[in-house]
Order: sequence, then C-alpha cells, then structure tokens
Amino acid sequence: MSSRFRIAMGGVSEPIGMHLMQLARHQPSIRLVALTLGEVEIPPGSRMEVFIADADRWVRVMRAMKPKVFIIGLGPAVNLVGKDHSALRAIDEEEAVVEIAKTARFAGVERLIAISSEGADRWSRDKHLSAKGKAETELARLGFKRLDIVRPGPLSQSIGPDGSKRSVPSALRGRGTDVGMVAEALMTLSLRRTPGKFVHEVEGIERAAAMLSRAPTAKDASMAEPQTQQG
Repeated sequence: MSSRFRIAMGGVSEPIGMHLMQLARHQPSIRLVALTLGEVEIPPGSRMEVFIADADRWVRVMRAMKPKVFIIGLGPAVNLVGKDHSALRAIDEEEAVVEIAKTARFAGVERLIAISSEGADRWSRDKHLSAKGKAETELARLGFKRLDIVRPGPLSQSIGPDGSKRSVPSALRGRGTDVGMVAEALMTLSLRRTPGKFVHEVEGIERAAAMLSRAPTAKDASMAEPQTQQG
C-alpha cells in the first residue's frame, strides 16, 4: 500500500472527477483512488488507482483502499446544465448516495465530502431540492468525524480538465458555478481535519478554491476554517 494520503471518490460526475484527477497530479502527497461499477477514463499522465467492483463488495474494497476522505456526488445536480434533472431521478439517486455513504462509514472512513446543490432544503416545495436536503440530513446522522456539504449552483465548464477552452453556459446566466472551481474547492476541503459539519455555499466554494495553492499537504497541521460550523 502507498504511504500517501488517500482520497477516494465515488458517484462523482465525470466533469468534476476529471478535474480532480488532473489536480491530484500536482499534489504529490495525495493518492486519488476511484471506486466504480465499471471502467472510467483516466487522463494521460495520471497516477491513480481505479477499483471496479459490484456494490455488494464496496465495503471490502474500501477497507482495502483505506481512504482518509471519501468524496461523493448527490445525484444529477452535479451534472452539467442540460442533463436530466427530473425530480424522480433525483430522489432515486439521493437514496442511493446515502447508501454509498453508509458503506463508506461502515468501512471505517471518517471524513466525507458530499456535493449537493444550491438551495438544497428538505422542506422545499421543489422535489429535487427537497430530495437533496433530505439526503444531507441523512448524511449528517451517519457519524462521520467531519462532514463537508458543498452546494454549487448550476454547473458550467469554461475550461476542460486538460486546459482546453469550452463553452457550456449555466442555465442561470451569470450564476453558474465553474466545474474546475468546484474541484479545486473539493481538493482543499479534503485536506482539512477540523471535526464537525461544514456547509459551503457558492461564496464558500470560491474561497476554498482560491486557497488550494496555500492548502497544507497531508502531513501539515489543520487549516483554519473560514466557514461557520453547523452542529
């Protein structure tokens, strides 16, 4: 097993996952691993592991991986604008992602980062946002030592993970959250150790992304938290 700090990801949308893979290349102390049900594309030059296993074997695989942090998506809100955002699919995927998080906790993972959505609220009349809010509540009950809830707005992608320029505008012009910025924020948050639950809205995501260049390595001390701790 590598002695490097291991971060695992599962259920993360392809655009964010690709950006995380690229960022991990420039973090020598981090070993990014992916847990999937099938093969995934790995960017050229990336040095990472992909574990392919049926869902009923994920606990065993996670125990073998021994990640310090698990990054997980909360359904279609992490997809780029224009993809399927049906409320029914959202509810199905939120329930599935909670089960994946339970698997991670049972396997001994202590820190979880969950990608949710701006406006997530279990009491919302919007079924999509309500499903995400309920999923966040369930994740908070699983007993992770640290839980980060990241709530980006509708995602846009101006620059691809390979540096190429792209034009995928947000459905809400001027309010979109860039995929690359979300990935940078996730990488920063994965290195924070302060226990508790932290919710990061769009402005908090921007701050976390900007701090990546100043983030500690896996061996450094905990970073100060700019967010307000909840619970």
